Amino acid sequence: MASPALARALDLESPLELVPRTEKPSAARQTRVLLFTLAGRTHCAPLGSVREIIPMQPMTALPGAPRQVRGLINHRGTIVTVLDATMSEYGVLSASSDASILLVERGTRVAGVVVDAVHDIGLLEKDVSIDALIDLSALVQMALA
Repeated sequence: MASPALARALDLESPLELVPRTEKPSAARQTRVLLFTLAGRTHCAPLGSVREIIPMQPMTALPGAPRQVRGLINHRGTIVTVLDATMSEYGVLSASSDASILLVERGTRVAGVVVDAVHDIGLLEKDVSIDALIDLSALVQMALA
């Protein structure tokens, strides 16, 4: 069971059911999630689609692109479209000094998703339905269309 502080940070009515790291996960009942912050609120996303976490870096702007598209980066010779998750969820640009880019796989392609801060990896009960859970693959679908 998550601490009450984490439950408050996630704005949940009931505590987030995270499994202590000392327990062995049951793959049928739990999924690994990445905990991160958007606009001062803690969110989580399934870890399976996150390929890598990289630091913020200069981006090339795309004129005429939607506001949530921050631009393009060159990551190890691959051009990656980068989205701002805070803009997508709350309508404001991420301005955090702790911001990171999550490289998210969608099929055989990769897109970047800017989050304000990355906190931890945990286990979430699959039957727990929370508003803080974000599908990063669906978020990047627009960028890769």
